[in-house]
Amino acid sequence: MTDVFISYASEDRARAEMLAGALAALGWSVWWDRKIITGQAFDQAIEHALETARSVVVLWSRHAIASEWVKNEAAVAAERGVLVPGMIESVKLPLEFRRKQTADLTDWQGEASHSGFQALCAGVSAALGGATGSGALQQATPARPDEKLHRGPRWGWAAIAAFSVAAGLGVYGMAAWRTMQPAPTTQSGRSQPGSPSESKAASNAVAGLADFAAGTYDGDVISDSKGSSRSDISLTVTKLDRWSVRVTSDYRRLGTVDVTLTRAGDRIISAQGDTPFFLDMGQTPPTLEYAPHGELAYRGHKRR
Repeated sequence: MTDVFISYASEDRARAEMLAGALAALGWSVWWDRKIITGQAFDQAIEHALETARSVVVLWSRHAIASEWVKNEAAVAAERGVLVPGMIESVKLPLEFRRKQTADLTDWQGEASHSGFQALCAGVSAALGGATGSGALQQATPARPDEKLHRGPRWGWAAIAAFSVAAGLGVYGMAAWRTMQPAPTTQSGRSQPGSPSESKAASNAVAGLADFAAGTYDGDVISDSKGSSRSDISLTVTKLDRWSVRVTSDYRRLGTVDVTLTRAGDRIISAQGDTPFFLDMGQTPPTLEYAPHGELAYRGHKRR
């Protein structure tokens, strides 16, 4: 049983190979037809892999929508409830698949930060059974205090990697965030004196993403590439400037890391570097998923 089965038209083999490599780099096992062993019946091998895969990624293109193979594989995946569609060309999808949210990979060139790739990976994570409020975790639950979990490195890396791809699916819904917009201006380019927009602009000049992220979080280390999970771990996020924070913890393995922030809907995420930081402000209390240097995975809630 593999984590991901990739369905694609033969003309799109290069794109499928690039995606297979990117997903495998995140710790997921990937099946595509180049893995058929010599001597295996082609159709039987595909059918077995399709029916046992935990998620099925379909790459839609002009060639794929004309392929009965691809449409049949997509139908089987949809029936099983494990379909994760991606679009590699701007095409009109077959009618039965148009209502399914589809990741836009039309301009994806292999970069992990691409919003379409992140959305597709979030879909894979959800299909694998890891959907929480944000769809960010892959079968990751805190260990009970009396339980010591020693999970293999592959599980740990998959959980950690999932943090970095869970952003980009939110909607703009929080009133406090809506105020962070440029103030209306007069013809001279200046805000109208004494207007609500001027007060709003003044507020924006002070508040930044770091102000929303700063605070103390209580949670658990749910995966560690060099050890076991740990419960009841607190983590402190301190503002450095409007757009960056310093993350520290009473648990030495988490260390101290400075993170530059950006925004994706009602989520605050790391803008760069090797440390995924994912703060869902749409949750009550806000939920933080954090993986310092990609070595261990933490999940906690902001202390009230």
